[in-house]
Amino acid sequence: MDKKRFSRREFLRISALTTAGVVAASCGAKPAPTATKPPEVKPTTPPPAKDVVLEAMTIDEYQTQYQEVWNLFNSKNPGIKVETFAVNEDMAAAHNAKVAGGWLPAIELTTNLLITANKDNYQMFLDLSSFDFPWWDRFTVDMKTAWPNLFKLPGPRTLDIFQGIVVTWLYRTELMEKAGFNPRKDVKTWEDLKTLLDEGSKWAKASPDVDYFWDQAWHQWAFSEGFYGYTIPLAFADGQRQRQNDCWLGKAKFNAPDSPYRHWFEFYKEASDKGWIPERMWTRQWEPDMEGSYIGGKSVMMLHGPWPWDKMQANDPSVKQTGFPSTPPAAGQSTWIQGAYPPAIGGGWFLRTGNEKTERWPQIQTAWNWFFSPGAVPLRAQSEGRSVGYKTDALFELKALQFQEVLKGIETPGGAFENVKWENAMTGDMLTAPYLKKGAKGPFDWQSNNDNLYWGDYLGGKITLQQVLDIIQKNYEESYEPIPA
Repeated sequence: MDKKRFSRREFLRISALTTAGVVAASCGAKPAPTATKPPEVKPTTPPPAKDVVLEAMTIDEYQTQYQEVWNLFNSKNPGIKVETFAVNEDMAAAHNAKVAGGWLPAIELTTNLLITANKDNYQMFLDLSSFDFPWWDRFTVDMKTAWPNLFKLPGPRTLDIFQGIVVTWLYRTELMEKAGFNPRKDVKTWEDLKTLLDEGSKWAKASPDVDYFWDQAWHQWAFSEGFYGYTIPLAFADGQRQRQNDCWLGKAKFNAPDSPYRHWFEFYKEASDKGWIPERMWTRQWEPDMEGSYIGGKSVMMLHGPWPWDKMQANDPSVKQTGFPSTPPAAGQSTWIQGAYPPAIGGGWFLRTGNEKTERWPQIQTAWNWFFSPGAVPLRAQSEGRSVGYKTDALFELKALQFQEVLKGIETPGGAFENVKWENAMTGDMLTAPYLKKGAKGPFDWQSNNDNLYWGDYLGGKITLQQVLDIIQKNYEESYEPIPA
């Protein structure tokens, strides 16, 4: 396969007003009138035109890469200058306050603002079909109609090029070898995985230079439906995405004895009780504690998305990393399934309403259309290390480590994980989004971080699994309007 490779270097590029002379009137007696030559008027030079500056949001971890992508646009579009700004989850409130105060950025991203376009807020998102956009047929999902068809409202309101987030195991090779394990060779089943975590944790406890074998910390969204919630149950025959979706659609109960979500909670309870994860994990911070210990060589492995692979490589390119798919099959499950969040419908990049009324609207359209063009998409994919649902002009292969070490081998003949199957169907939260009541908490109540309460109480032994699932079912029943059968 002919693969076109891109590097960052390939896309990096490197008033005076002259006044006319003034003739001063002379004082004193007036001379006899004579024919005079008009004064010479020198041509004026207008001041150089200033660039129209557009602000484009990025995820905090990838601001440098995205500024490099936009620098290519800047070099090809004199008169327009796109400058990036980064927002992380804990910065969302400050960003929203700034916007409420009158700031109108050109291009924004829902991801770290913890929002999606829905029936209550869609008017703050500009209708992306209201201006000329030439690339709709490039997307492998019908981005032009998916959101309008789901919500029965005009749109679309957001746009994304990426396959959904993929959560896999990753580990530092030198530490795993020092511990004496080879998960890519030895882990074939769910029981194999638990054996690795048990024996690895015992090794870490006896090793003075390592704090944890598997490090885990708290993140309110990661412990909701979108990260671990849609991932862990896939190890089990009765935990597949369709059964998860049945709970969201009202065809099954979150708190039923055979709830697909019970596997997720039971796995973390066992991990907490047996010391596979840090004590009181729910009190630890995601980036400074968990990611920091991994990057600092104090832990061996994590269950994470693509970002820490890149952070580790940026911190120390000499450190070798690899990993394996997240959910080897449990007893009764014949196939190893790797979950992926589906392409965002209602999430991704957006243009806030009001931009179309500004003088810079033509420049915003130019920048937006370039950002989603076949020339820009491969650069963006390389920047984030994520697969795309987009037809480019040339084949290219991601250089990102998670892709190279794990994802590339899934369902690929001869690949490291050729017998592992993808699951990236629509998820329950997407399917039921049109019926979510305004201001509702949703089943997992994560946006307010209230999921920390029941997770902490459950892992700490204060409440039972049934009580946790009862909370989730009650939240669900309070959050949705009747969903058609």
